[in-house]
Amino acid sequence: MKKFFSVLLLSAVVVAAMARGTKMPEYDITGAGSGVEGTVLVKVFVYAKRATDQDLKRAAVHGVVFRGCVGNNSGANQPAMAPPTAESDNEAFCREFFSDDGQCQNFATVISGSYERVKTSKGYKNGAIIQVNKTALRQELERAGVVRSLSSGF
Repeated sequence: MKKFFSVLLLSAVVVAAMARGTKMPEYDITGAGSGVEGTVLVKVFVYAKRATDQDLKRAAVHGVVFRGCVGNNSGANQPAMAPPTAESDNEAFCREFFSDDGQCQNFATVISGSYERVKTSKGYKNGAIIQVNKTALRQELERAGVVRSLSSGF
Protein backbone atom coordinates (compact mmCIF):
# COMPACT_ATOMS: atom_id res chain seq x y z
CA MET A 1 0.00 0.00 0.00
CA LYS A 2 2.88 2.38 0.82
CA LYS A 3 4.42 1.63 -2.55
CA PHE A 4 1.17 2.51 -4.32
CA PHE A 5 0.94 5.89 -2.56
CA SER A 6 4.61 6.59 -3.26
CA VAL A 7 4.10 5.93 -6.98
CA LEU A 8 0.93 8.04 -6.95
CA LEU A 9 2.71 10.93 -5.23
CA LEU A 10 5.65 10.74 -7.62
CA SER A 11 3.30 10.76 -10.60
CA ALA A 12 1.49 13.81 -9.26
CA VAL A 13 4.79 15.67 -8.80
CA VAL A 14 5.93 14.85 -12.34
CA VAL A 15 2.60 15.92 -13.86
CA ALA A 16 2.63 19.16 -11.84
CA ALA A 17 6.18 19.93 -12.97
CA MET A 18 5.28 19.32 -16.61
CA ALA A 19 2.12 21.44 -16.37
CA ARG A 20 4.02 24.37 -14.85
CA GLY A 21 5.93 24.93 -18.08
CA THR A 22 2.80 25.32 -20.18
CA LYS A 23 0.84 27.74 -17.98
CA MET A 24 1.42 31.42 -18.54
CA PRO A 25 2.02 33.17 -15.20
CA GLU A 26 -0.21 36.04 -14.15
CA TYR A 27 1.59 39.29 -14.98
CA ASP A 28 1.42 43.05 -15.53
CA ILE A 29 3.32 44.87 -18.27
CA THR A 30 4.11 48.56 -18.86
CA GLY A 31 6.44 50.46 -21.12
CA ALA A 32 9.86 51.20 -19.68
CA GLY A 33 11.49 53.45 -22.25
CA SER A 34 12.94 53.19 -25.69
CA GLY A 35 15.61 50.71 -26.67
CA VAL A 36 17.71 50.49 -29.79
CA GLU A 37 15.88 50.40 -33.10
CA GLY A 38 13.73 47.28 -33.46
CA THR A 39 13.48 46.65 -29.71
CA VAL A 40 11.17 47.75 -26.94
CA LEU A 41 11.83 47.98 -23.20
CA VAL A 42 9.02 46.78 -20.94
CA LYS A 43 8.67 46.42 -17.20
CA VAL A 44 7.07 43.10 -16.30
CA PHE A 45 5.79 41.97 -12.89
CA VAL A 46 4.99 38.28 -12.45
CA TYR A 47 2.72 37.39 -9.53
CA ALA A 48 4.39 34.44 -7.82
CA LYS A 49 6.39 33.69 -4.70
CA ARG A 50 9.41 33.04 -6.93
CA ALA A 51 9.86 34.01 -10.56
CA THR A 52 12.71 32.94 -12.80
CA ASP A 53 14.23 34.85 -15.69
CA GLN A 54 12.35 32.47 -18.00
CA ASP A 55 9.02 33.44 -16.38
CA LEU A 56 9.80 37.14 -16.81
CA LYS A 57 10.88 36.69 -20.45
CA ARG A 58 7.79 34.60 -21.30
CA ALA A 59 5.50 37.21 -19.76
CA ALA A 60 7.27 40.07 -21.57
CA VAL A 61 7.08 38.42 -25.00
CA HIS A 62 3.48 37.30 -24.40
CA GLY A 63 2.53 40.82 -23.35
CA VAL A 64 4.15 42.46 -26.37
CA VAL A 65 2.46 40.02 -28.77
CA PHE A 66 -1.05 39.69 -27.29
CA ARG A 67 -1.65 42.57 -24.86
CA GLY A 68 0.52 45.47 -25.92
CA CYS A 69 1.61 47.80 -23.16
CA VAL A 70 0.75 51.24 -21.92
CA GLY A 71 3.51 53.77 -21.58
CA ASN A 72 4.78 55.41 -18.47
CA ASN A 73 6.84 58.62 -18.15
CA SER A 74 9.61 57.23 -20.33
CA GLY A 75 7.82 54.78 -22.65
CA ALA A 76 5.27 55.13 -25.41
CA ASN A 77 2.16 53.01 -25.86
CA GLN A 78 2.87 49.79 -27.75
CA PRO A 79 -0.13 48.17 -29.43
CA ALA A 80 -0.40 44.39 -29.48
CA MET A 81 1.18 42.70 -32.51
CA ALA A 82 -1.52 40.07 -32.92
CA PRO A 83 -5.30 40.38 -33.14
CA PRO A 84 -7.33 39.40 -30.04
CA THR A 85 -8.26 35.95 -31.39
CA ALA A 86 -4.73 34.97 -32.49
CA GLU A 87 -3.83 33.20 -29.24
CA SER A 88 -6.83 30.87 -29.31
CA ASP A 89 -6.61 30.37 -33.10
CA ASN A 90 -2.95 29.26 -32.84
CA GLU A 91 -3.15 27.40 -29.53
CA ALA A 92 -0.73 24.57 -30.44
CA PHE A 93 1.93 27.00 -31.66
CA CYS A 94 1.52 29.23 -28.59
CA ARG A 95 1.75 26.30 -26.17
CA GLU A 96 5.10 25.26 -27.66
CA PHE A 97 6.41 28.80 -28.26
CA PHE A 98 5.65 29.99 -24.71
CA SER A 99 6.74 26.86 -22.81
CA ASP A 100 9.43 27.26 -20.12
CA ASP A 101 12.23 26.52 -22.59
CA GLY A 102 10.29 27.64 -25.65
CA GLN A 103 11.48 29.77 -28.50
CA CYS A 104 10.10 32.96 -26.92
CA GLN A 105 13.21 33.00 -24.68
CA ASN A 106 15.33 33.93 -27.73
CA PHE A 107 13.54 37.27 -28.23
CA ALA A 108 13.94 38.75 -24.74
CA THR A 109 16.82 39.84 -22.53
CA VAL A 110 16.64 40.77 -18.85
CA ILE A 111 18.34 44.09 -18.11
CA SER A 112 20.77 43.41 -15.28
CA GLY A 113 20.23 45.40 -12.11
CA SER A 114 16.53 45.97 -12.81
CA TYR A 115 15.08 43.22 -10.60
CA GLU A 116 12.38 44.09 -8.07
CA ARG A 117 10.43 42.04 -5.55
CA VAL A 118 7.38 43.59 -3.93
CA LYS A 119 5.18 42.11 -1.22
CA THR A 120 1.51 42.71 -1.92
CA SER A 121 -1.63 41.88 0.03
CA LYS A 122 -2.08 38.74 -2.11
CA GLY A 123 1.54 37.55 -2.09
CA TYR A 124 4.58 38.67 -4.05
CA LYS A 125 5.21 40.23 -7.42
CA ASN A 126 8.63 39.89 -9.02
CA GLY A 127 9.65 42.24 -11.77
CA ALA A 128 12.40 43.36 -14.08
CA ILE A 129 12.94 45.45 -17.16
CA ILE A 130 13.05 43.27 -20.27
CA GLN A 131 14.31 44.19 -23.73
CA VAL A 132 12.20 42.51 -26.43
CA ASN A 133 13.47 42.27 -30.01
CA LYS A 134 10.24 43.20 -31.79
CA THR A 135 11.64 42.98 -35.33
CA ALA A 136 12.87 39.39 -35.05
CA LEU A 137 9.79 38.40 -33.04
CA ARG A 138 7.42 39.80 -35.69
CA GLN A 139 9.32 37.94 -38.45
CA GLU A 140 9.00 34.65 -36.56
CA LEU A 141 5.29 35.17 -35.88
CA GLU A 142 4.67 36.08 -39.52
CA ARG A 143 6.39 32.86 -40.63
CA ALA A 144 4.18 30.90 -38.23
CA GLY A 145 1.03 32.68 -39.44
CA VAL A 146 0.16 34.16 -36.05
CA VAL A 147 0.37 37.79 -37.24
CA ARG A 148 -0.10 39.26 -40.69
CA SER A 149 2.80 40.86 -42.52
CA LEU A 150 2.85 44.65 -42.41
CA SER A 151 3.15 44.64 -46.22
CA SER A 152 0.14 42.35 -46.77
CA GLY A 153 -2.26 45.27 -47.19
CA PHE A 154 -5.74 45.67 -45.82
